[in-house]
Amino acid sequence: MLKFFRRIFEPKQRLELEHPILGKLQLEKGAAGPYWLREAYSDGELTICVDTIGEALPSESQVQFFQWVIGSIESIYQSVASELEVLHLNMQSKLVNPEWSRSFRLASFDVPLEGNRNLSWEITFECLTDNSGNLYTCHFENGALAHISVDT
Repeated sequence: MLKFFRRIFEPKQRLELEHPILGKLQLEKGAAGPYWLREAYSDGELTICVDTIGEALPSESQVQFFQWVIGSIESIYQSVASELEVLHLNMQSKLVNPEWSRSFRLASFDVPLEGNRNLSWEITFECLTDNSGNLYTCHFENGALAHISVDT
């Protein structure tokens, strides 16, 4: 009987893996479904969420999406800059530095199923111009910016 109760109340082991490109990932269960999470433990590290089905490992196309984001961050920023910079001006009462990376840093992004850019995904920039810790999350749908949300 004691073994039965131990099994019921014993904390479940999290499924983890060390991916050669994506790094240390752990499987999480979110409201929208499961995803692999790479957490940032210090400034300058990225948080990555890789959507999955069940316990499926990240696919090659998801790895390619990850590499595309890392290699295209300048053009991705330019695709959201007009809305992001207006929002920043309204909240901070100051312009974004002409070298945008002095005002923001890439903090996190989602990798959609099969790396499909037409599915919903997000990229988050952390504000560096104050101490409030504002996070600007750019939500993409159907391959285009849908809206930007702000969180602290």
